[in-house]
Amino acid sequence: MENVMQLRGETHAWHWRRQPSRLTQVCIVTDDSVTDTFEEALVAWLGNSPQVALLHLYDPATAHAEWLATRECSETRPRKLENALEKAIDPLPRDCRLLLCSVDVAALEWLGGVVGQRVFFTHYRPDVNQQRQLAAMIGTMEDALRASLTEKWGDSY
Repeated sequence: MENVMQLRGETHAWHWRRQPSRLTQVCIVTDDSVTDTFEEALVAWLGNSPQVALLHLYDPATAHAEWLATRECSETRPRKLENALEKAIDPLPRDCRLLLCSVDVAALEWLGGVVGQRVFFTHYRPDVNQQRQLAAMIGTMEDALRASLTEKWGDSY
């Protein structure tokens, strides 16, 4: 699995569960507090819609520390250092919204500062029925998508 992830440009820090495209408007970001079965159900519900991507971070705290360290180094060195997280987010359109989903969304909120993307939040609660969780996630994802489209096209979309 590690070799496959390395070939696709992914690392042990992150994995695309659903690849972005130039049409992506919302990127759902999850961590290890979100179950695989929930992510699989979400991916199945999304079908082949290119407007939504799904990025899974394995260890947000380590990714955050690495990102902060490269930011500090780039201030003292003229050449910008790129870290694994910036490589992960790079394929996303710059105006893409991030929808952060975790038991502890505060652990992910810093992601909006990586390239300045706007963030939406949805709390994952493992003790809540998966269908209810999925419905809540989809509602928030639709809000983020609507906000993105309204900003780009106004009320004419």
